[in-house]
Amino acid sequence: MQIDITFQDKHLKQVFRAVADEIASPEQMLGSIGESLLRVNKDRHLDGKDPDGNEWEPLAASTLKEKRKGGPLNKTGEMLQSFNYQVTSNTLTLGFDGQRNAQLAIWHHEGTDPYLIEPLNKKALSFGGGFYKKVNHPGLPSRQLVGFSAADEVLVGEVIDDHLTAIINRINS
Repeated sequence: MQIDITFQDKHLKQVFRAVADEIASPEQMLGSIGESLLRVNKDRHLDGKDPDGNEWEPLAASTLKEKRKGGPLNKTGEMLQSFNYQVTSNTLTLGFDGQRNAQLAIWHHEGTDPYLIEPLNKKALSFGGGFYKKVNHPGLPSRQLVGFSAADEVLVGEVIDDHLTAIINRINS
């Protein structure tokens, strides 16, 4: 008695070829990862949390006195609107556009030492209901904006799994 088993590798070769093609040109998968990381980082920013989910240091009483919704960085919403991702070939970059917004993001992320604020175009600064020729700013605490937490790593793994599963499912149909 004899049993013959013939292995049909055509389908498996198609799957391997499709996955190899995706790895060779990962722009679409990196775009999906960028969208996901952008969303979770914006959500953390709006919730006032760092990449690991820890609460940022509260705003100073003098800042809160200005009655700016979410503090000075959210006053216009411009900085968060400039937060984006870019895919070039096999590289995903997540960050801020524009020199001014990029500089604000660095100060926000890393914090600053104390510094002096002086008016640029006027004789005085308006702050907290008063006018001043100069203000000694106490500096900004670090409020990390961008990072890659353990939760982000899991998210990226899930996006990759979903992306490759979709590729395999297309071959199966």
